Amino acid sequence: MNASTTSAVKTSRRAGSAPTISDVARLAGVSPMTVSRVINGESNVRPATRELVNTAISTLSYAPNSAARSLAGAGQIRIGLLYSNPSAGFLSEFLLGSLDQAARSDVQIVVEKCELGEHEIEVTKHLIAGGIDGIVLPPPLCEAKAVLDLLEAADIPTVSVASALPSEDILAIRIDDREAALTMTRHIMKLGHRRIGFITGNPNLSASTRRLEGYAAALQEAGMAVDDALIAHGLYTYRSGLDAA
Repeated sequence: MNASTTSAVKTSRRAGSAPTISDVARLAGVSPMTVSRVINGESNVRPATRELVNTAISTLSYAPNSAARSLAGAGQIRIGLLYSNPSAGFLSEFLLGSLDQAARSDVQIVVEKCELGEHEIEVTKHLIAGGIDGIVLPPPLCEAKAVLDLLEAADIPTVSVASALPSEDILAIRIDDREAALTMTRHIMKLGHRRIGFITGNPNLSASTRRLEGYAAALQEAGMAVDDALIAHGLYTYRSGLDAA
């Protein structure tokens, strides 16, 4: 960060306008999501990055609360939600939860179907062009690189659901998939079972790999070898799980 960069950021704003989170991100050389993480005191930010953001906040006299009030006065916040083809049960619960919270928070949810490998770029660009303020990506879109790259380039705050890949720029809501599979496998062994099957998930998702690692680790702890004949492949859908079983 230098004097010329600071000057450029300041002059990019309209005269008399309050600095925005995007101004802070531009000055610090990070994404708006990273700025949000620093403001909210989240831990998944490098110390050097946190210092850059705090310096930019101080330099611009950025006030998060006044910025939020300004945003609220500009109209209803619009949150995009992209979904692909998970199980009907999962999607139903996910959408109901999202819509319920949207109603409580007085925000609008814009839902778009987006199949990986087909129209994800066009659908994402359509949402961005529509002026969304943020986006939620459930699996398997939570790790779709083309979608994530577009959103980052457009400075759209993004929430990734169920991704096992940590990122400074994307807020992730997830569990420890390896530990969960490890705990479940241990529990089954404590019940006296020794031939324990495992149904994998979408091979393109990091969570699938982490869960298989946890299963294998539990077997190894007990001095048991992983038997490939007991591992079947699924896609996180009811049908694929039934077929694998």
